[in-house]
Amino acid sequence: MKSMKSFQALMVVGLLWGAGALAQDDDADMRGLTVSAGGGVEGYSGGLAPRIDPGAAYGATLTLKPSRVLGFEVGYSGAVNTLDLDGAEDLVGSPGIVRNGAQAVATVGLTASPVQPYILGGIGVNDFNVRQGAEALGYADDTVGSVPMGAGLRFYSGNFSADLRGNYNFLFDEEFAPGVPVAEQDVLDVNFVDGGSYNATLSIGATF
Repeated sequence: MKSMKSFQALMVVGLLWGAGALAQDDDADMRGLTVSAGGGVEGYSGGLAPRIDPGAAYGATLTLKPSRVLGFEVGYSGAVNTLDLDGAEDLVGSPGIVRNGAQAVATVGLTASPVQPYILGGIGVNDFNVRQGAEALGYADDTVGSVPMGAGLRFYSGNFSADLRGNYNFLFDEEFAPGVPVAEQDVLDVNFVDGGSYNATLSIGATF
C-alpha cells in the first residue's frame, strides 16, 4: 500500500511537469550529456516480497543521447529496505538491507518530442549489505547481478529535464535471502528464495 501511494505521488508530479511541457518546446535540448539525480520507492517480488518491505530508493545518472531518440546511461542506484517480521519488529528492532549498485542501460524513445515515452534495458551489479541483526535471521551480504527492464516518460524544457520511470530488475546469483527460517536450515544446504525487485523513481537533470 505504501509503495502504491508513493508511485501515485510520483505520477502526479510527473503529469504536472508534463502539462507545462505540452507546449512542445522547440528549444528543448534533447541531445548531449545529461546529469540527473532523484529518488523514489523500491520493493521486491516473488518469494522476496513477503520478507522485505518496500523502502526508499535514490540514485544519480549520466545519460548520453546522440540523437533525440536513442540514449545510453551509466548510473549509481541505492535503496534501504527493512525486513518484514510479521509484527515482531518491536521485539527485535528493524533489521534491514542496504543496496548499492551500478548499471548500464540503453533507452529508446517512442517519440522525438519534448514529452517522450521510452523503453529501457541493460545490465547491472548490486552489493547487498544486511544490518541490525538480519544475519541472525539467515540473511547475508552478497553481490548480485541484475537485468533491468522498464519504461518511463521524459519531459524536456530548455536544458532541464525530468524523468519518471518504472523498472523491474531480474536478479541472478542471488544468495542474500534464505528460503526458510534459519533455524530450519541445514547449515551445509541453505536454500535461497527467488525473486526480483522493482522501483519507481523521479529524477531531475540538466543537459550540457
